Amino acid sequence: MINYGKQSISKDDIKELVKALKSDFLTQGPAIEIFEKKLSKYCGSKYALAFNNGTSALHIANLVLGTKKSKTVATTPITFLATANSVIYCGGKVEFVDINDKNFNIDLVSLEDKLKNKNIFGIIIVHLGGELADIESIRVLAKKYNAWIIEDACHAIGGKWIDSKNTKRIVGDCSYSEITTFSFHPVKHITTGEGGAILTNDKSIYENAKLLRSHGMFKEDKWFKKKPWYYEMRQLGYNYRITDFQAALGSSQLQKSDKWVKIRSDKVKYYDKKLQKVKQVIPQEHNFKFINSYHLYIILAKNRDKLFLFLKENGVNCQIHYIPIYRQPFYKGLNFNNFPNSEQYYQNGISLPLYPSLKKKEQDKIIKLIKDFYRD
Repeated sequence: MINYGKQSISKDDIKELVKALKSDFLTQGPAIEIFEKKLSKYCGSKYALAFNNGTSALHIANLVLGTKKSKTVATTPITFLATANSVIYCGGKVEFVDINDKNFNIDLVSLEDKLKNKNIFGIIIVHLGGELADIESIRVLAKKYNAWIIEDACHAIGGKWIDSKNTKRIVGDCSYSEITTFSFHPVKHITTGEGGAILTNDKSIYENAKLLRSHGMFKEDKWFKKKPWYYEMRQLGYNYRITDFQAALGSSQLQKSDKWVKIRSDKVKYYDKKLQKVKQVIPQEHNFKFINSYHLYIILAKNRDKLFLFLKENGVNCQIHYIPIYRQPFYKGLNFNNFPNSEQYYQNGISLPLYPSLKKKEQDKIIKLIKDFYRD
């Protein structure tokens, strides 16, 4: 079975993992800080905090930016559940914004309409499949309507672009957002098994997030001489810590990020080239002026459900990313007619296999099966 995503674990990764397991620390040790420093250096942010998963990172990001019962946060419905759920965890309300019909990221016209007519506190931007959203234009809107931005970049580590000032940017430098979050789930670009991170340039956000990550507990160096056991719980926090051996794996994986982004981009271009004459298939629009990190290869396909089952019967395990969140029973009561592009996407969208170790012959098999399906 060719799965839609797959982790890439090398001998070097295993060596670093074993080294951490043999060390004196399995948790709350030096490997975590090393990983965080490497991550902030790679992305160009001032601060990075590692978490036990991407959902925890999104939850804390909302908390430190002030999401609570009286606040409404806008985001796209075409994302994983955690993006919207992180707002609900804080007692806030989610306001969904339709996607555009080209690259399936949040639609700017619809977003401004929401900002103009609703009291929107913050915006969570998703770089769907690693295709970068227009974060610079979104920043202009956010500033105009006094809203903060979280970049849900769980698909997009390693993405790069050049802004209107001709400055090179990388996803995670937080040049146009207050916080960027990552996920290190096995199907993502780099993995720690389960894991996530918050990146920011704001010291107060960093310190508050660090406190909330570990039960709200605070320790100060000056206490250690007289009371080395002493700590204070200064607010209600959570146990969202990552382990040392996960962080060690993350540090090893991070070294390969740029290489893997390049490999993914080449595979995307190959899919595009081979599928361009299949009239029943429309790929997600790719901006090759950016270095998109391509977590997913998404197409809109005629008779999507039948194609999905046909591919699975022939050894290709695709996926649908995603069922619009407003369709979930928990989020019932929203009018589907408000989101025509999201509905069109859901009826036709399918993610084909894409990962660094995907072989050319496997891609050729997938492409041939798609052509055979429509030929019949």
